Amino acid sequence: MRFAAALFLPLAALAIAAPAQPNAETAIAYPRTERGDVVEEHFGERVADPYRWLENDVRNDPRVRAWVTAQNEVTNRFLATLPARAAFRARMTQMYDYERFGLPERAGSHYFYTRNDGLQNQSVLYVREGLNGAPRMLIDPNSWSTDGATALAEWDASEDGRHLLYSVQDGGTDWRTVRVLDVATGQPTQDEVRWVKFSNLDWARDGSGFYYSRFPEPPAGQQFQSLNQNHAVYFHRLGTPQSEDRLVFATPDHPLYNNSAEVSEDGNWLIVSSSEGTDARYDIALIDLRQANAPPRRLITGREHEWAYLGNRGNLFYWRTNNGAPRQRIVATDISRPTLTINELVAQDAATLEGASIVGQRLIAEYLVDAKSEVRVFGLDGQRAGQVALPGIGSVGGLNGDQSSSETFYSFSSYNRPATILRYDSATGQSSIFAQPNLHFDPADYEVSQVFFNSRDGTRVPMFLVRRRGLPAGPRPTLLYGYGGFDISSTPAFQPR
Repeated sequence: MRFAAALFLPLAALAIAAPAQPNAETAIAYPRTERGDVVEEHFGERVADPYRWLENDVRNDPRVRAWVTAQNEVTNRFLATLPARAAFRARMTQMYDYERFGLPERAGSHYFYTRNDGLQNQSVLYVREGLNGAPRMLIDPNSWSTDGATALAEWDASEDGRHLLYSVQDGGTDWRTVRVLDVATGQPTQDEVRWVKFSNLDWARDGSGFYYSRFPEPPAGQQFQSLNQNHAVYFHRLGTPQSEDRLVFATPDHPLYNNSAEVSEDGNWLIVSSSEGTDARYDIALIDLRQANAPPRRLITGREHEWAYLGNRGNLFYWRTNNGAPRQRIVATDISRPTLTINELVAQDAATLEGASIVGQRLIAEYLVDAKSEVRVFGLDGQRAGQVALPGIGSVGGLNGDQSSSETFYSFSSYNRPATILRYDSATGQSSIFAQPNLHFDPADYEVSQVFFNSRDGTRVPMFLVRRRGLPAGPRPTLLYGYGGFDISSTPAFQPR
């Protein structure tokens, strides 16, 4: 993990009125909260939970809805008395009002991506016919609910681009309802899958259906209270009810395992990753999709390391792993061999390998170097072949792809610019802009630089300086921000303020 600090020299000033001081003599009359009589026994102790009823869904329980409405009325009545509130709202609205684009996904001749106009609650999913085609709206989740809390979550297009698999997240829950859209008509099919949580979604290569993971249907009235046990992988065939979905993989001897599946590039294998809890330590099983009801082959066991599938060429599978490399490396395994053999392609580096993918005939690897992104290019034999030229100091996301095309997309953002989406061609090594937001300021007016500071114990700490370009030398009022924890690095990102 890298700890980084950022020093923000003033970008703009906003004059606002001083906030009103609370009147100590004016007591706030809070709504009465009803107490229930729920008592449970835990480890021999009786524990009262008088407010258990407030865990009910606010949309379905009128008592909870009335309580939340009353609480909001008290809060809003007080906030309305603050004279500076309007100025804050105007300034924050201006700063957050810029376009946001998601990474495109190509399927057939279609390009799918999300866009938010700046102030929408939820981003909208669009499709283009060809790289430069006119955008057509496919899904607007802002129309799904009046409170804006129903969101478009995971989505994936079939190989030919005819169908779009998408999941609906309601009210911030981890549960998903998965549906299918006919891309040509923009209309949903009759397919619907429920009780999905912590799931990858991936199509069979022939587009006949998709693989997903779900938990057993919970008892009535306990939809949000059941334990996360017996996670299993299923296959849903288009045009059939969920009751006919085929169980593909389960771990009944390990009910706490989470099982997630993806289809290999050639469509011949299903790669199932099994883990417990939130640690990135996996078992890997392979299922031969060329054989009906083929039993799983346990390729990697013990749940000791992270294994991320990158692609395969026949029996040669490529992985990103921390096996033998705490900062990650890229390896290949020949699954035709009876025992696991690991061939190192890209060795562990002083920088941390954050992600990798195969794009055309290149391995694209994103590294964390002194708390900023660096993208390196390798041949499939692991030989260094160059580096992706980035627009400056910043953070990169994306760079997903496969061997069938040299095209991939990535996002770049920094302290002085929100995310721009770029297209990268691994054959030519060139990047071009796919989408960038229209802004009310020019990012070039501000500069981002990096310096280093040796802490008291000798640790070399990277530090970023953000300031208006051309400021004369000398002391300036400065905002210092730093973060380190949970193995999360504080990398350059745009923060409206």
